[in-house]
Amino acid sequence: MTPSSPDAAPEVPQVPGRTGHSRRKVLLRVVGLVAAVAALALCAKALIDSWSTVSTAVATADPGWIAVALLASAASMFGLAVLWKRTLATFDEVRPLRVVTSWYFVGELGKYIPGGIWPVVGRGELASRGGVPRGLAYTSTMLSLALMCVGAAFASGLLAPFLTADGGRVGPEMLLLALVPIGVVCAHPSVSGRLLGLLDRVSKGRIRIAAPPFRTMLSLILSAIPTWLLVGAASVAVTQALGYEQLPARIAFAAIAAWIIGFLAVPVPAGAGVREILFVAISGLEPGPAVAVAAIARLLLMVVDAAGGTLGLLWLRTGRRLPTPAPNEGETLG
Repeated sequence: MTPSSPDAAPEVPQVPGRTGHSRRKVLLRVVGLVAAVAALALCAKALIDSWSTVSTAVATADPGWIAVALLASAASMFGLAVLWKRTLATFDEVRPLRVVTSWYFVGELGKYIPGGIWPVVGRGELASRGGVPRGLAYTSTMLSLALMCVGAAFASGLLAPFLTADGGRVGPEMLLLALVPIGVVCAHPSVSGRLLGLLDRVSKGRIRIAAPPFRTMLSLILSAIPTWLLVGAASVAVTQALGYEQLPARIAFAAIAAWIIGFLAVPVPAGAGVREILFVAISGLEPGPAVAVAAIARLLLMVVDAAGGTLGLLWLRTGRRLPTPAPNEGETLG
């Protein structure tokens, strides 16, 4: 054997599995980027398809009121991102708003992919890659969605008295208000603790999260109410832009109810079609005007999704992120 030269560089030992782990990490990043771009393309396609049905109505609409509706739509979606940020902070995962907002809007592009689970997967994976423990990333996403629904029911409850005052009819849509007591009960630690314990057992110990205090959960629910009033205000502004006579409280109530029920229609991408049908049934407008209002309101939300998703994707891909800790060993989903 030839002795090694004292000037020779020492051999660096290869860490078993390191190369495979790196390749898998790169592959996951590529798959994630492709999925995000595909979702953005589907969102763009939905925008183009919707424009062909509303272009005539938009051409005759008051641009000032359309701008108000667009601002209300953007503020409402931003409010949902803030709700998720606050949910993460409840579990001591405090992240900059711009980072969480990027995760939120990029992840939300997944709702244009059939299946319903993709917004949860998108947001959960982005938060996990950003340093949030994987179990908490997914749990906080699902919890914020549940809080969102209860907040929508609260907002609907605030509008309900105005429906009868305006002479509007009251129908089965009022069942949405049942989410209020159900949500409040589930928010109590004696119930939420059991639900989180069940989740921990199902995940075989990968999700071990303490139930937040009751006061904190109620605060999160109440913080979602302005977001939903903005969703309702956007449809009121669209109706005004088109010059239709309306009962504002009923229009806002119909928009919120249609949005939430469309959200719960899991297999349908972004609740497409479901929201429009429900809005027509609840809004008190004639079918033609109601379809126009619902379609334009949905178009504005898609514009917000596309713009937010694009900006969020650019932010994340340019590397302007804060340093994040490496995930804990063995922290996997499934």
